[in-house]
Amino acid sequence: MTQPTSKRISEPASSVLTPETRGKQSDSNPGPLGLFGGRFDPVHRAHLRVALAVADQLGLHEIRWIVTGDPVHKSAVAPAQHRLAMVNRALGELDDPRMQADDREIIAAAKTGKPSYTADTVAAIQAEQPGRTLIWILGEDQLQDFQTWSRWEWLVKNVELAVCARPEAQGGETAQRIQAAGGVIHWIRFTQDPVSSTSIRDAVRQQHSIQDWVPKSVIGYIQSQNLYR
Repeated sequence: MTQPTSKRISEPASSVLTPETRGKQSDSNPGPLGLFGGRFDPVHRAHLRVALAVADQLGLHEIRWIVTGDPVHKSAVAPAQHRLAMVNRALGELDDPRMQADDREIIAAAKTGKPSYTADTVAAIQAEQPGRTLIWILGEDQLQDFQTWSRWEWLVKNVELAVCARPEAQGGETAQRIQAAGGVIHWIRFTQDPVSSTSIRDAVRQQHSIQDWVPKSVIGYIQSQNLYR
């Protein structure tokens, strides 16, 4: 696979939570904190729809988009800093103050050289936000694989789950096992979107339009950085 051409990345001044601002960012929002982790390779309209649906239906005032540094289950195509930059641009274009990018897993992976485990991320956020309810956002497919996650039984005792799923997919065997282990699942009403990061990468490689799938600022970034070619 051809590596993307490296170009200088310029970031909006305050679009990413830093170690200095993570605690301060939440002081005015004492309610539950939504956590949306993923490769975002690239971020697209379905990701945005999921986050908005969770925020609206659960009344969340803050959702942190945690860009995976070194994914455990499936490798990323674009380097982490590019994926973070695309999330920054998508959230800037969305202009919803509830949404914030969080680069903690990228920083941790760069320092340790180890994969990004959700349990480690949750433990770190708990240390910053003691006593605050944490809600991890999942899609329907991710829920089915949840029991393969590292320390999943610890996770369901330390975070609640918000699952975007079709009504007919709710309450299956995996959900029953999670609930039996003490987990709390919030079912989010959501119409599945056929768009995927894989289909977008394929379209870019074939020089097809992705304007209906990806925010304009992200399209511009993909083009300027020569990603997914």
